[in-house]
Parts: sequence; structure tokens; C-alpha cells
Amino acid sequence: MKLYIKMNKAETDQWNALKEAAKPPDMPDSNFARFLFMRGIGSFMEELTERINSMSDEEKEALLSDAGVPTEEENKAKNREEVSDYGKKLMEESKSSTDD
Repeated sequence: MKLYIKMNKAETDQWNALKEAAKPPDMPDSNFARFLFMRGIGSFMEELTERINSMSDEEKEALLSDAGVPTEEENKAKNREEVSDYGKKLMEESKSSTDD
């Protein structure tokens, strides 16, 4: 996957100053950019996890609901429906095979 970032002049100047100050001389620019990007994702995920862990159960349920993630109860109900549908299908198949 390739990722392109369009930067304005100030951002480009900051990027160049950072590369000059922090990038090891033998490291290609692309590897340095990848390293910083992955470190940023790691930091973001740590912060997100920390925030979620500090939420109350009600806040977590609201957040998951807003995101469209089914609740544990909805998953259980869905699983019961799937098992029921599968059982009905098996019954119909066995019924039609015995009718032949």
C-alpha cells in the first residue's frame, strides 16, 4: 500500500527539519516515514485503549451502539437464530431425502 500525504510549505519545512535532526544517515526517507507512521499508530491505539478502559460500562455500550457494533445480547440472539435456522434446514433436507 502506498500512502501519499500532501503538506503545505510549513509542514514540509517541519518534515525536512525533523528528518535532518532525527533520521539516521543510513536510513532511507521512506523507512523513516514508515517508522514514524507506525509509532504514531501505536501511540494512538494506546491512548484509545486507555480512554476506553476508563469509560463506564454505560459509556462503552453507548459508544459501541453508535458505532453499530452489536451488543453481547444481540450476538447471543443472532447465534440462537442461526442455530435455529440451521436446524430447520437440516430437518427439511432430511425430510425431503426420506420422501424420495
